[in-house]
Amino acid sequence: MNFNCLIPELRVFNLEKSKKFYTEILGFKIEYERFDFAMIVLGDCQIMLQQLTLPSCEGSWNVTEDMKYPLGRGINFQIILSDISKVYNSLKKNNVKIFIDLLISDYQENDINNHVLEFLVQDPDGYLLRFQQDIKDWHFGDNKEMADKLFNLVLNGEKTATSYLYNNNENLKTGFSILTNWDNSKRIILETTKTYVSPFSKITKEHAFKEGEKDKTLKTWKNIHKEFFEKELKLKNLDFSENTEIVCEEFKMIKIGSDNK
Repeated sequence: MNFNCLIPELRVFNLEKSKKFYTEILGFKIEYERFDFAMIVLGDCQIMLQQLTLPSCEGSWNVTEDMKYPLGRGINFQIILSDISKVYNSLKKNNVKIFIDLLISDYQENDINNHVLEFLVQDPDGYLLRFQQDIKDWHFGDNKEMADKLFNLVLNGEKTATSYLYNNNENLKTGFSILTNWDNSKRIILETTKTYVSPFSKITKEHAFKEGEKDKTLKTWKNIHKEFFEKELKLKNLDFSENTEIVCEEFKMIKIGSDNK
């Protein structure tokens, strides 16, 4: 394997317990291991786990004999993934307490503003793990009235789905996103739970209801969206038809956004 130039080695009280947490809950895999050691990886992240022995034996790397929970005080380990929703949901499913819940954060890097979504969790020994992903804000529609109206429908629980034109090269994804109103003064953390492609003519009444607009009927949905899609396609010199492919996306509200700037 190719080793990163900086790899944290964490001394742990119970190696088997730590391996189970990192592999079964967080999704790491064991690259290799010895009786008292494991090298684990997740994406480009590499961590070493080493069984802690007290009292220290000859040649031990322990800094002090006073090794008490929580270990790693004063440090957190940033783990950057393309999608942190799988780890977050696994922690929730396994009833693991989130140390700091999802935050929308902006970090200045010279002239660049890094816009990220992140959360912190403690591992079994108390080490803080900060899971982070780059993320972009988005809003509905192409005008303030539409964007704010649909934002409020989501906020009130009336809207749990959306739809848009399918790009043939598009890779449909689930996971977190940040929905805003028109002027970006309000934010909602959403999780897309399902995406699929359908011809316009095959959109179902169930999907129309989930979109939550006006009377929530399929007839109304088609009237509204046909006009909108026709306008979008016209800008690309393309024609709309009943066979035009549409992406249907279902989501749930995770948290009303807060900033950590």
